[in-house]
Amino acid sequence: MRFWNILRPSRIPPALTIVLGGLLIGMPLLVLNGFPLTFDDTPGYLEPAFNILNRMAQPAWTPPPDPSPHGQPSTNIFFLRPFGYMLFLLPFAGGWWVWLIPVGQGILAAAVLRAALTAAGAPDRPGLFLGIAAVLGLTTSLSLHAATIMPDFLSGLAILLVYAVVMRWPALTIAQRLLTIAALTGMIVSHLSHLAILGGMTALLGLWALRHDRGMLRSLAWGVLLPMVLAAGLLSASNLLIAGRAVLSESSPVFLLARLIGDGPARDYLAEACRSRDYLLCGTLDTLGRSAPGYVTSDYFLWHPDGARRRFGDQPRFVAEAAEITRATIASRPAAVAEHGLANAADQFLEVQPDEALNNPVKPLTRRLFSRFPGPVYAAFEGSLQTQRRFPRDELALLQNLSLALGVLGIAILGLGRWRRIDGRVRMLLLVIGLGLALNAAVSGGLSAVHDRYQNRVIWLVPFAALVLLATARRRDAQPAPDGGAGPDQPAGWNTPPRIGTGTPVVAGRLSGSPSRLRTAR
Repeated sequence: MRFWNILRPSRIPPALTIVLGGLLIGMPLLVLNGFPLTFDDTPGYLEPAFNILNRMAQPAWTPPPDPSPHGQPSTNIFFLRPFGYMLFLLPFAGGWWVWLIPVGQGILAAAVLRAALTAAGAPDRPGLFLGIAAVLGLTTSLSLHAATIMPDFLSGLAILLVYAVVMRWPALTIAQRLLTIAALTGMIVSHLSHLAILGGMTALLGLWALRHDRGMLRSLAWGVLLPMVLAAGLLSASNLLIAGRAVLSESSPVFLLARLIGDGPARDYLAEACRSRDYLLCGTLDTLGRSAPGYVTSDYFLWHPDGARRRFGDQPRFVAEAAEITRATIASRPAAVAEHGLANAADQFLEVQPDEALNNPVKPLTRRLFSRFPGPVYAAFEGSLQTQRRFPRDELALLQNLSLALGVLGIAILGLGRWRRIDGRVRMLLLVIGLGLALNAAVSGGLSAVHDRYQNRVIWLVPFAALVLLATARRRDAQPAPDGGAGPDQPAGWNTPPRIGTGTPVVAGRLSGSPSRLRTAR
Protein backbone atom coordinates (compact mmCIF):
# COMPACT_ATOMS: atom_id res chain seq x y z
CA MET A 1 0.00 0.00 0.00
CA ARG A 2 1.38 3.39 -0.93
CA PHE A 3 2.06 5.96 1.75
CA TRP A 4 -0.56 8.43 0.58
CA ASN A 5 -3.25 5.78 0.08
CA ILE A 6 -3.68 5.47 3.84
CA LEU A 7 -4.77 9.10 3.88
CA ARG A 8 -8.18 9.14 2.28
CA PRO A 9 -8.82 12.13 -0.01
CA SER A 10 -11.61 14.54 0.77
CA ARG A 11 -13.31 17.51 -0.79
CA ILE A 12 -11.63 20.13 1.37
CA PRO A 13 -11.11 23.33 -0.69
CA PRO A 14 -7.43 24.26 -1.22
CA ALA A 15 -7.78 27.52 0.74
CA LEU A 16 -9.26 25.71 3.73
CA THR A 17 -6.54 23.08 3.51
CA ILE A 18 -3.91 25.81 3.73
CA VAL A 19 -5.63 27.40 6.73
CA LEU A 20 -5.85 24.05 8.52
CA GLY A 21 -2.20 23.38 7.70
CA GLY A 22 -1.29 26.81 9.05
CA LEU A 23 -3.03 26.05 12.33
CA LEU A 24 -1.09 22.79 12.62
CA ILE A 25 2.16 24.69 12.13
CA GLY A 26 1.59 27.87 14.13
CA MET A 27 -0.59 26.75 17.02
CA PRO A 28 1.27 23.96 18.91
CA LEU A 29 3.92 26.11 20.59
CA LEU A 30 1.53 29.05 20.97
CA VAL A 31 -0.75 26.80 23.01
CA LEU A 32 2.16 25.26 24.91
CA ASN A 33 3.69 28.61 25.85
CA GLY A 34 0.39 30.39 26.46
CA PHE A 35 1.51 33.40 24.41
CA PRO A 36 3.45 34.07 21.19
CA LEU A 37 7.16 33.51 21.74
CA THR A 38 9.41 36.58 21.78
CA PHE A 39 13.07 37.38 21.28
CA ASP A 40 15.23 40.34 22.26
CA ASP A 41 14.61 41.88 18.81
CA THR A 42 10.82 41.48 18.96
CA PRO A 43 10.16 45.04 20.20
CA GLY A 44 12.21 46.45 17.33
CA TYR A 45 9.71 44.94 14.89
CA LEU A 46 6.44 45.05 16.81
CA GLU A 47 6.70 48.47 18.48
CA PRO A 48 6.75 50.56 15.28
CA ALA A 49 3.65 48.69 14.09
CA PHE A 50 1.98 49.22 17.49
CA ASN A 51 2.81 52.93 17.40
CA ILE A 52 1.34 53.34 13.93
CA LEU A 53 -1.96 51.98 15.25
CA ASN A 54 -1.73 54.00 18.47
CA ARG A 55 -0.58 57.43 17.38
CA MET A 56 -1.25 59.04 20.74
CA ALA A 57 1.25 56.74 22.45
CA GLN A 58 4.83 57.81 22.96
CA PRO A 59 7.04 55.88 20.54
CA ALA A 60 8.16 52.80 22.44
CA TRP A 61 11.51 52.71 20.67
CA THR A 62 12.41 56.11 22.13
CA PRO A 63 15.21 55.36 24.62
CA PRO A 64 14.75 56.60 28.20
CA PRO A 65 17.01 59.42 29.42
CA ASP A 66 20.53 58.05 29.89
CA PRO A 67 22.81 60.05 32.20
CA SER A 68 25.81 57.93 31.22
CA PRO A 69 28.21 59.05 28.50
CA HIS A 70 26.90 56.38 26.13
CA GLY A 71 26.16 57.52 22.61
CA GLN A 72 22.57 57.68 21.42
CA PRO A 73 21.13 55.20 18.90
CA SER A 74 20.31 56.26 15.39
CA THR A 75 17.11 58.21 14.78
CA ASN A 76 16.56 56.04 11.69
CA ILE A 77 14.00 53.46 12.88
CA PHE A 78 15.22 51.16 10.10
CA PHE A 79 18.87 51.44 11.14
CA LEU A 80 19.01 47.96 12.68
CA ARG A 81 16.06 46.27 10.99
CA PRO A 82 14.37 46.75 7.61
CA PHE A 83 10.71 47.64 7.40
CA GLY A 84 9.21 44.55 5.77
CA TYR A 85 8.35 42.47 8.83
CA MET A 86 6.97 45.52 10.60
CA LEU A 87 4.43 45.89 7.77
CA PHE A 88 3.54 42.21 8.07
CA LEU A 89 2.82 42.73 11.78
CA LEU A 90 0.57 45.76 11.24
CA PRO A 91 -2.73 43.80 11.11
CA PHE A 92 -1.80 42.04 14.38
CA ALA A 93 -0.36 44.91 16.42
CA GLY A 94 -3.62 46.20 17.86
CA GLY A 95 -4.17 44.60 21.23
CA TRP A 96 -5.85 41.19 21.13
CA TRP A 97 -4.79 40.56 17.54
CA VAL A 98 -1.25 39.78 18.70
CA TRP A 99 -2.47 36.24 19.42
CA LEU A 100 -2.98 35.70 15.70
CA ILE A 101 0.65 36.34 14.70
CA PRO A 102 1.63 32.64 14.94
CA VAL A 103 -1.56 31.74 13.06
CA GLY A 104 -0.79 34.18 10.24
CA GLN A 105 2.80 33.00 10.05
CA GLY A 106 1.67 29.38 10.03
CA ILE A 107 -0.78 30.01 7.19
CA LEU A 108 1.92 31.71 5.11
CA ALA A 109 4.22 28.74 5.77
CA ALA A 110 1.47 26.31 4.75
CA ALA A 111 0.88 28.17 1.48
CA VAL A 112 4.57 27.96 0.55
CA LEU A 113 4.74 24.29 1.57
CA ARG A 114 1.80 23.51 -0.70
CA ALA A 115 3.48 25.31 -3.60
CA ALA A 116 6.68 23.32 -3.03
CA LEU A 117 4.80 20.02 -2.84
CA THR A 118 3.02 20.82 -6.11
CA ALA A 119 6.36 21.65 -7.74
CA ALA A 120 7.80 18.35 -6.50
CA GLY A 121 4.94 16.36 -8.05
CA ALA A 122 3.50 15.17 -4.75
CA PRO A 123 -0.05 13.77 -4.93
CA ASP A 124 -2.65 16.51 -4.51
CA ARG A 125 -4.30 14.95 -1.46
CA PRO A 126 -5.50 17.13 1.46
CA GLY A 127 -4.79 14.31 3.89
CA LEU A 128 -1.20 14.02 2.71
CA PHE A 129 -0.64 17.76 2.94
CA LEU A 130 -2.16 18.03 6.41
CA GLY A 131 -0.11 15.04 7.56
CA ILE A 132 3.11 16.73 6.43
CA ALA A 133 2.05 20.00 8.06
CA ALA A 134 1.32 18.16 11.31
CA VAL A 135 4.72 16.44 11.34
CA LEU A 136 6.50 19.73 10.68
CA GLY A 137 4.38 21.59 13.22
CA LEU A 138 4.83 19.05 16.00
CA THR A 139 8.42 17.89 15.57
CA THR A 140 10.57 20.44 13.71
CA SER A 141 11.96 23.93 14.17
CA LEU A 142 9.38 25.38 11.76
CA SER A 143 6.80 25.45 14.54
CA LEU A 144 9.21 27.27 16.87
CA HIS A 145 9.88 30.08 14.43
CA ALA A 146 6.27 30.29 13.24
CA ALA A 147 5.25 30.85 16.88
CA THR A 148 7.88 33.54 17.48
CA ILE A 149 7.39 37.24 16.71
CA MET A 150 10.48 37.37 14.52
CA PRO A 151 11.04 37.21 10.73
CA ASP A 152 13.29 34.13 10.97
CA PHE A 153 10.41 31.84 9.95
CA LEU A 154 10.66 33.36 6.46
CA SER A 155 14.19 32.09 5.74
CA GLY A 156 13.27 28.49 4.91
CA LEU A 157 10.14 29.64 3.08
CA ALA A 158 12.21 31.88 0.80
CA ILE A 159 14.37 28.87 -0.13
CA LEU A 160 11.30 26.80 -0.98
CA LEU A 161 9.81 29.62 -3.04
CA VAL A 162 12.99 29.72 -5.13
CA TYR A 163 12.48 26.01 -5.77
CA ALA A 164 8.84 26.56 -6.78
CA VAL A 165 9.96 29.29 -9.19
CA VAL A 166 12.64 27.08 -10.73
CA MET A 167 10.24 24.17 -11.31
CA ARG A 168 6.91 25.80 -12.15
CA TRP A 169 7.40 29.37 -13.37
CA PRO A 170 6.40 28.67 -17.02
CA ALA A 171 3.21 26.95 -15.84
CA LEU A 172 2.08 29.71 -13.47
CA THR A 173 -0.69 32.13 -14.37
CA ILE A 174 -0.04 35.87 -14.44
CA ALA A 175 -1.73 36.26 -11.06
CA GLN A 176 0.36 33.46 -9.56
CA ARG A 177 3.55 35.01 -10.91
CA LEU A 178 2.70 38.41 -9.47
CA LEU A 179 1.87 36.84 -6.12
CA THR A 180 5.16 34.93 -6.11
CA ILE A 181 7.14 38.08 -6.94
CA ALA A 182 5.35 40.01 -4.19
CA ALA A 183 5.95 37.22 -1.65
CA LEU A 184 9.67 36.91 -2.37
CA THR A 185 10.09 40.68 -2.39
CA GLY A 186 8.39 40.88 1.01
CA MET A 187 10.59 38.12 2.42
CA ILE A 188 13.74 39.91 1.26
CA VAL A 189 12.76 43.27 2.74
CA SER A 190 11.97 41.53 6.02
CA HIS A 191 15.53 40.31 6.65
CA LEU A 192 18.71 41.48 4.94
CA SER A 193 20.29 38.02 5.07
CA HIS A 194 17.66 36.82 2.61
CA LEU A 195 19.04 39.14 -0.07
CA ALA A 196 22.48 37.54 0.21
CA ILE A 197 21.12 33.99 0.43
CA LEU A 198 18.89 34.39 -2.62
CA GLY A 199 21.67 36.15 -4.50
CA GLY A 200 23.95 33.18 -3.94
CA MET A 201 21.22 30.72 -4.92
CA THR A 202 20.48 32.63 -8.11
CA ALA A 203 24.15 32.64 -9.11
CA LEU A 204 24.73 28.95 -8.40
CA LEU A 205 21.47 27.76 -9.94
CA GLY A 206 22.20 29.97 -12.94
CA LEU A 207 25.53 28.18 -13.44
CA TRP A 208 23.74 24.84 -13.15
CA ALA A 209 21.15 25.96 -15.70
CA LEU A 210 23.83 26.98 -18.20
CA ARG A 211 25.03 23.40 -18.24
CA HIS A 212 21.82 21.42 -17.84
CA ASP A 213 18.70 23.46 -18.64
CA ARG A 214 18.98 26.95 -20.10
CA GLY A 215 15.23 27.36 -19.94
CA MET A 216 15.61 27.75 -16.19
CA LEU A 217 17.49 31.04 -16.66
CA ARG A 218 14.30 32.87 -17.65
CA SER A 219 12.53 31.53 -14.56
CA LEU A 220 15.36 32.68 -12.30
CA ALA A 221 15.46 36.10 -13.93
CA TRP A 222 11.75 36.84 -13.59
CA GLY A 223 10.93 34.85 -10.48
CA VAL A 224 13.97 35.49 -8.25
CA LEU A 225 16.23 38.21 -9.68
CA LEU A 226 13.34 40.64 -10.23
CA PRO A 227 12.16 40.39 -6.58
CA MET A 228 15.76 40.96 -5.47
CA VAL A 229 15.99 44.13 -7.56
CA LEU A 230 12.61 45.34 -6.29
CA ALA A 231 13.60 44.64 -2.68
CA ALA A 232 16.91 46.45 -3.07
CA GLY A 233 15.07 49.46 -4.47
CA LEU A 234 12.53 49.47 -1.63
CA LEU A 235 15.22 49.16 1.04
CA SER A 236 17.26 51.97 -0.48
CA ALA A 237 14.18 54.16 -0.84
CA SER A 238 13.19 53.64 2.80
CA ASN A 239 16.61 54.71 4.06
CA LEU A 240 16.67 57.66 1.66
CA LEU A 241 13.27 58.78 2.93
CA ILE A 242 14.08 58.39 6.64
CA ALA A 243 17.82 59.08 6.83
CA GLY A 244 18.67 60.82 3.56
CA ARG A 245 20.97 57.99 2.41
CA ALA A 246 20.09 55.62 -0.45
CA VAL A 247 21.70 52.50 1.06
CA LEU A 248 20.40 48.99 1.69
CA SER A 249 21.21 49.32 5.38
CA GLU A 250 23.02 51.97 7.37
CA SER A 251 24.10 49.47 10.02
CA SER A 252 25.65 46.80 7.76
CA PRO A 253 29.20 48.21 8.05
CA VAL A 254 28.92 48.20 11.85
CA PHE A 255 27.75 44.58 11.94
CA LEU A 256 30.46 43.43 9.53
CA LEU A 257 33.08 45.30 11.55
CA ALA A 258 31.86 43.53 14.69
CA ARG A 259 32.37 40.19 12.92
CA LEU A 260 35.91 41.14 11.83
CA ILE A 261 36.76 42.37 15.32
CA GLY A 262 35.42 39.17 16.85
CA ASP A 263 37.52 37.07 14.48
CA GLY A 264 40.62 39.21 14.98
CA PRO A 265 41.67 40.66 11.56
CA ALA A 266 40.13 44.08 12.28
CA ARG A 267 41.90 44.26 15.65
CA ASP A 268 45.19 43.49 13.91
CA TYR A 269 44.51 46.16 11.30
CA LEU A 270 43.61 48.78 13.92
CA ALA A 271 46.75 48.02 15.92
CA GLU A 272 48.75 49.13 12.88
CA ALA A 273 46.46 51.83 11.48
CA CYS A 274 46.07 53.68 14.77
CA ARG A 275 49.73 54.70 14.62
CA SER A 276 48.78 57.15 11.88
CA ARG A 277 44.98 57.36 11.97
CA ASP A 278 42.61 58.88 14.51
CA TYR A 279 39.69 56.46 14.48
CA LEU A 280 37.23 56.58 17.35
CA LEU A 281 38.15 52.97 18.13
CA CYS A 282 41.83 53.81 18.51
CA GLY A 283 41.25 54.82 22.11
CA THR A 284 39.66 51.45 22.95
CA LEU A 285 42.07 48.95 21.41
CA ASP A 286 42.65 47.17 24.70
CA THR A 287 38.91 46.46 25.12
CA LEU A 288 37.98 45.31 21.59
CA GLY A 289 38.73 41.67 22.36
CA ARG A 290 36.43 41.53 25.37
CA SER A 291 33.59 39.08 25.86
CA ALA A 292 31.18 38.36 28.70
CA PRO A 293 28.69 35.65 29.72
CA GLY A 294 26.09 35.62 26.96
CA TYR A 295 28.22 37.90 24.77
CA VAL A 296 30.81 36.59 22.34
CA THR A 297 33.35 39.22 21.27
CA SER A 298 31.37 40.47 18.28
CA ASP A 299 28.15 40.67 20.32
CA TYR A 300 30.00 42.44 23.14
CA PHE A 301 31.10 45.05 20.58
CA LEU A 302 27.50 45.55 19.40
CA TRP A 303 25.21 45.04 22.38
CA HIS A 304 27.00 45.07 25.72
CA PRO A 305 26.51 48.31 27.71
CA ASP A 306 30.29 48.75 27.74
CA GLY A 307 30.74 47.76 24.10
CA ALA A 308 32.06 50.12 21.45
CA ARG A 309 28.76 50.68 19.68
CA ARG A 310 27.00 51.68 22.89
CA ARG A 311 29.91 53.90 23.80
CA PHE A 312 29.98 55.87 20.56
CA GLY A 313 26.37 55.47 19.50
CA ASP A 314 25.27 55.33 15.89
CA GLN A 315 26.71 58.71 15.04
CA PRO A 316 27.60 59.26 11.37
CA ARG A 317 31.33 59.38 12.09
CA PHE A 318 31.30 55.98 13.81
CA VAL A 319 29.29 54.39 10.97
CA ALA A 320 31.52 55.93 8.29
CA GLU A 321 34.66 54.78 10.08
CA ALA A 322 33.22 51.28 10.44
CA ALA A 323 32.80 51.09 6.67
CA GLU A 324 36.35 52.39 6.11
CA ILE A 325 37.93 49.99 8.62
CA THR A 326 35.99 47.06 7.16
CA ARG A 327 37.16 47.79 3.60
CA ALA A 328 40.76 48.30 4.69
CA THR A 329 40.78 45.11 6.77
CA ILE A 330 39.47 42.99 3.91
CA ALA A 331 41.87 44.59 1.44
CA SER A 332 44.93 44.15 3.66
CA ARG A 333 44.11 40.70 5.09
CA PRO A 334 41.94 38.86 2.53
CA ALA A 335 43.29 35.39 3.36
CA ALA A 336 42.68 35.77 7.11
CA VAL A 337 39.18 37.16 6.54
CA ALA A 338 38.32 34.31 4.16
CA GLU A 339 39.73 31.68 6.52
CA HIS A 340 37.69 32.96 9.45
CA GLY A 341 34.59 33.28 7.27
CA LEU A 342 34.82 29.66 6.12
CA ALA A 343 35.40 28.44 9.67
CA ASN A 344 32.43 30.42 10.94
CA ALA A 345 30.23 29.07 8.14
CA ALA A 346 31.24 25.49 8.95
CA ASP A 347 30.54 26.04 12.65
CA GLN A 348 27.19 27.64 11.87
CA PHE A 349 26.19 24.77 9.58
CA LEU A 350 26.38 22.39 12.55
CA GLU A 351 24.77 24.69 15.14
CA VAL A 352 21.12 23.73 14.75
CA GLN A 353 19.67 23.74 18.28
CA PRO A 354 16.88 26.03 19.52
CA ASP A 355 18.40 29.21 20.86
CA GLU A 356 19.45 29.12 24.50
CA ALA A 357 17.99 32.61 24.91
CA LEU A 358 14.49 31.11 24.93
CA ASN A 359 14.60 31.02 28.73
CA ASN A 360 16.64 34.16 29.33
CA PRO A 361 15.15 36.84 31.59
CA VAL A 362 12.74 39.10 29.72
CA LYS A 363 14.35 42.31 28.52
CA PRO A 364 12.88 45.49 30.06
CA LEU A 365 11.97 46.85 26.63
CA THR A 366 9.96 43.70 25.85
CA ARG A 367 8.04 43.93 29.12
CA ARG A 368 7.49 47.64 28.55
CA LEU A 369 6.03 46.95 25.11
CA PHE A 370 3.46 44.39 26.25
CA SER A 371 2.54 46.45 29.30
CA ARG A 372 0.93 48.87 26.83
CA PHE A 373 -1.41 46.14 25.52
CA PRO A 374 -4.80 45.38 27.14
CA GLY A 375 -4.54 43.99 30.67
CA PRO A 376 -5.48 40.36 29.82
CA VAL A 377 -2.90 40.32 27.02
CA TYR A 378 -0.18 41.57 29.36
CA ALA A 379 -1.27 39.07 32.01
CA ALA A 380 -0.96 36.25 29.48
CA PHE A 381 2.50 37.50 28.53
CA GLU A 382 3.58 37.54 32.18
CA GLY A 383 2.10 34.10 32.78
CA SER A 384 3.65 32.43 29.74
CA LEU A 385 6.21 29.66 30.20
CA GLN A 386 8.86 31.72 28.44
CA THR A 387 8.43 34.78 30.66
CA GLN A 388 8.52 32.54 33.74
CA ARG A 389 11.66 30.87 32.32
CA ARG A 390 9.98 27.46 32.27
CA PHE A 391 9.78 26.92 28.51
CA PRO A 392 10.84 23.29 27.76
CA ARG A 393 13.74 24.24 25.53
CA ASP A 394 15.77 21.07 26.22
CA GLU A 395 12.82 18.77 25.51
CA LEU A 396 12.10 20.71 22.32
CA ALA A 397 15.74 20.36 21.27
CA LEU A 398 15.57 16.59 21.83
CA LEU A 399 12.44 16.30 19.71
CA GLN A 400 13.93 18.39 16.92
CA ASN A 401 17.14 16.34 17.00
CA LEU A 402 15.13 13.13 16.63
CA SER A 403 13.17 14.62 13.72
CA LEU A 404 16.39 15.82 12.08
CA ALA A 405 18.07 12.43 12.50
CA LEU A 406 15.10 10.66 10.93
CA GLY A 407 15.12 13.24 8.14
CA VAL A 408 18.79 12.65 7.38
CA LEU A 409 18.22 8.88 7.46
CA GLY A 410 15.22 9.21 5.14
CA ILE A 411 17.18 11.30 2.64
CA ALA A 412 20.06 8.80 2.71
CA ILE A 413 17.78 5.81 2.10
CA LEU A 414 15.06 7.23 -0.15
CA GLY A 415 17.17 9.84 -1.92
CA LEU A 416 20.89 9.24 -2.09
CA GLY A 417 20.44 5.48 -1.94
CA ARG A 418 18.26 5.45 -5.08
CA TRP A 419 19.24 8.71 -6.75
CA ARG A 420 18.46 7.70 -10.34
CA ARG A 421 15.13 6.17 -9.37
CA ILE A 422 13.57 9.31 -7.93
CA ASP A 423 11.71 12.00 -9.84
CA GLY A 424 13.87 14.71 -11.36
CA ARG A 425 11.73 17.35 -9.67
CA VAL A 426 12.55 15.86 -6.26
CA ARG A 427 16.25 15.73 -7.12
CA MET A 428 16.06 19.46 -7.82
CA LEU A 429 14.35 19.99 -4.45
CA LEU A 430 17.25 18.26 -2.69
CA LEU A 431 19.72 20.40 -4.63
CA VAL A 432 17.94 23.67 -3.79
CA ILE A 433 17.57 22.77 -0.10
CA GLY A 434 21.24 21.79 0.09
CA LEU A 435 22.26 25.11 -1.44
CA GLY A 436 19.92 26.98 0.89
CA LEU A 437 21.30 25.32 4.02
CA ALA A 438 24.90 25.97 2.98
CA LEU A 439 24.29 29.59 1.99
CA ASN A 440 22.31 30.31 5.14
CA ALA A 441 25.28 29.09 7.21
CA ALA A 442 27.75 31.07 5.09
CA VAL A 443 25.77 34.31 5.25
CA SER A 444 24.70 34.22 8.89
CA GLY A 445 27.81 32.61 10.33
CA GLY A 446 30.31 34.18 7.97
CA LEU A 447 28.96 37.73 8.18
CA SER A 448 27.49 37.70 11.69
CA ALA A 449 28.17 35.77 14.89
CA VAL A 450 27.60 32.03 15.10
CA HIS A 451 24.31 31.43 16.93
CA ASP A 452 22.06 28.37 17.12
CA ARG A 453 18.95 30.18 15.94
CA TYR A 454 20.40 31.12 12.54
CA GLN A 455 20.67 27.54 11.27
CA ASN A 456 17.76 26.35 13.39
CA ARG A 457 15.48 28.61 11.36
CA VAL A 458 16.07 26.53 8.19
CA ILE A 459 17.03 23.06 9.45
CA TRP A 460 13.38 21.94 9.26
CA LEU A 461 13.91 21.72 5.50
CA VAL A 462 15.75 18.41 6.04
CA PRO A 463 12.73 16.54 7.52
CA PHE A 464 10.55 18.24 4.91
CA ALA A 465 12.75 16.87 2.10
CA ALA A 466 12.52 13.38 3.60
CA LEU A 467 8.72 13.66 3.75
CA VAL A 468 8.60 14.72 0.11
CA LEU A 469 10.74 11.73 -0.85
CA LEU A 470 8.36 9.46 1.03
CA ALA A 471 5.26 11.07 -0.47
CA THR A 472 6.56 10.88 -4.05
CA ALA A 473 8.14 7.43 -3.84
CA ARG A 474 7.12 5.35 -6.84
CA ARG A 475 8.17 1.87 -7.75
CA ARG A 476 10.22 2.06 -10.90
CA ASP A 477 8.69 -1.16 -12.16
CA ALA A 478 5.04 -0.26 -11.47
CA GLN A 479 4.34 -1.47 -15.01
CA PRO A 480 7.12 -3.22 -16.90
CA ALA A 481 8.23 -1.66 -20.14
CA PRO A 482 7.76 -3.66 -23.35
CA ASP A 483 11.41 -4.71 -23.35
CA GLY A 484 11.30 -5.84 -19.77
CA GLY A 485 12.18 -2.66 -17.88
CA ALA A 486 13.73 0.75 -17.99
CA GLY A 487 17.42 1.21 -18.56
CA PRO A 488 19.68 2.23 -15.70
CA ASP A 489 19.98 5.80 -16.93
CA GLN A 490 16.26 6.48 -17.17
CA PRO A 491 15.10 8.97 -14.51
CA ALA A 492 11.89 7.85 -12.87
CA GLY A 493 8.98 10.24 -12.67
CA TRP A 494 9.31 12.47 -15.73
CA ASN A 495 6.68 10.48 -17.62
CA THR A 496 4.63 9.46 -14.58
CA PRO A 497 1.62 11.81 -14.60
CA PRO A 498 0.67 13.30 -11.23
CA ARG A 499 -2.36 11.84 -9.46
CA ILE A 500 -2.06 8.51 -11.30
CA GLY A 501 -0.83 6.02 -8.77
CA THR A 502 0.41 3.17 -10.97
CA GLY A 503 2.40 5.24 -13.46
CA THR A 504 2.76 4.69 -17.19
CA PRO A 505 5.15 2.48 -19.12
CA VAL A 506 8.69 3.82 -19.06
CA VAL A 507 10.67 3.60 -22.28
CA ALA A 508 14.22 2.41 -21.81
CA GLY A 509 17.01 4.86 -22.50
CA ARG A 510 17.80 8.42 -21.62
CA LEU A 511 15.22 11.16 -21.31
CA SER A 512 15.11 13.34 -24.41
CA GLY A 513 13.87 16.89 -24.58
CA SER A 514 14.24 19.90 -22.32
CA PRO A 515 13.14 19.41 -18.68
CA SER A 516 11.86 22.98 -18.68
CA ARG A 517 9.54 22.23 -21.62
CA LEU A 518 8.37 19.07 -19.93
CA ARG A 519 7.59 21.07 -16.79
CA THR A 520 5.59 23.51 -18.89
CA ALA A 521 3.68 20.70 -20.58
CA ARG A 522 2.72 19.30 -17.20
